[in-house]
Amino acid sequence: MKIIISFLLYMIFTFSPSFAQSVIKGVVLDRETKQPIHGATVYINNSSSATSTSKDGSFQLHQKIIQNQELVISNIGYEAAFETITTTNYEKVKVYLTRKITTLKEVSVIPFEKDGWAKWGKYFTESFIGTSKFAQKTKILNPDILRFRYNKSSKILTVIANEPIQIDNKELGYMISYDLITFRSNFSENTIQFEGFSYFKDYKRITKSILKQRRVAYQLSMMRFIRSLYEHKWQEDGYVVRELTKKENLERKDAQEKLKTITSLVNTKYEGKWNSFYILQSEIIKDSVTKYQNIMRQPEFYDVLGKQLTESDLEKGSLGNQLKEIHHQNYIHILNRNQKIDLDYFNSNNAYDESSRLKMDDDSSIVINYQGNYTPAIQWSMEGFFAWYSKVGNMLPLDYTIQENNK
Repeated sequence: MKIIISFLLYMIFTFSPSFAQSVIKGVVLDRETKQPIHGATVYINNSSSATSTSKDGSFQLHQKIIQNQELVISNIGYEAAFETITTTNYEKVKVYLTRKITTLKEVSVIPFEKDGWAKWGKYFTESFIGTSKFAQKTKILNPDILRFRYNKSSKILTVIANEPIQIDNKELGYMISYDLITFRSNFSENTIQFEGFSYFKDYKRITKSILKQRRVAYQLSMMRFIRSLYEHKWQEDGYVVRELTKKENLERKDAQEKLKTITSLVNTKYEGKWNSFYILQSEIIKDSVTKYQNIMRQPEFYDVLGKQLTESDLEKGSLGNQLKEIHHQNYIHILNRNQKIDLDYFNSNNAYDESSRLKMDDDSSIVINYQGNYTPAIQWSMEGFFAWYSKVGNMLPLDYTIQENNK
C-alpha cells in the first residue's frame, strides 16, 4: 500500500535553538458578516500550544516565533483556516473564517452513504488511526460527524468531517483534536491520502508508562528521521539510507498480457464459461492459466538497491538558518538498524522486512526544518514501514522532546 499523508506541518518544539518568547496577537472574523467570532480555537498546528478567542474575536498566544509556523483557527460550523506566522506579522494577524455549506448539487451527484460509519468505519479507522499497538487503543470519540462518499466508477472513497475529530490516544496520553481537510482512498491505485490540522492536549496525569510509550513512538517516527536528516545524524541514529530504483517485473507483465488475451477469448467466444473453454479447445490448458495467475501474485516492480546515501546527497541548499531544501530523483530506501520494529507491522502487512521507501515527485522539492517537519508533504509518497506507521494513532506533537522522559 502506498500512502500519501499530508499533515500541513510547520510546527515547533522546545529543543530548538534559543528563540525569544513572544505573543502572537490577532483577531478572528466571520468572512461574510465581518463580525468577531467568540470561542474559536487558535493553535500552532500539530502542537500542544493553543488558546481561544474572546468576545471581540481577539486572541493572544504566548509562543516562540519560528519561521513559517502555521497558526490554525478552528470553530464548529466554519472551515478551518491557517495563517503562516513570520517574524514580521505575528502581532497583527487577521483571519476570516468561512461558514461550511453543503450545496444540493454536491449531494445529488454522489450522495453520502446512509450508514457510512457502519460500512466504512473500520476501514477508515485502520487507514487514519492505524493498526499499531498504540493505534489499537486509540478511539474516535465522535464518529457521527464523519460523512462517507464512495464513487463506484472511480473506486474512490472520500471522507469529510463536519467538525474537528476528537481522538483519545490512551497509550500516548493525548486528547487530539483533528481538523480533517481531506481523506481520499483510491482502491484502483492502492493509495491513501489524508491531510489536516491537529492539536494535542496532555492527559491530566502523565504516568511513567505513557512517557515510555511516547519514546517508543518517537524512535519509530518519520519525525525522528527528518530531524536526523536535518542534523546530519543518520549514522549516529542508526539509519542506513540507499538509493532505490524500481525495475519492472517483465515476467509478470507477460503473464498479465496472456491472461488478458485468454480472458477476452473466453468472454467473446465461450460466453465467459471457462469450463466450456477448457473442454472445447486443447491449445490452452488449465494448468497454463493457473501458472499465469500465480505469476500475477508477484510484485509489479522489483526494488533494486543502489549506493548508500548521505544527508548531503538529498540537500539542495539552505533557506535561511532554519530551513533546508531537499530533493532526490529516485526512491530512497531506509532501514534503521538501531530500532526494533513493531511486530504488528509484520502481522498486518505480510511484510518481508522493516524498510521504508520514500519517493518525491520528480520535479518537486521538499522543505524540512530541525523540528522534524517536511512540506509540502503531499509531494512525498511512502511505502513500507513509514506508510504503515505514519498514522494519527502513532503521532506525537512536534513540541515533543526526548527530555520529556526525564520528568
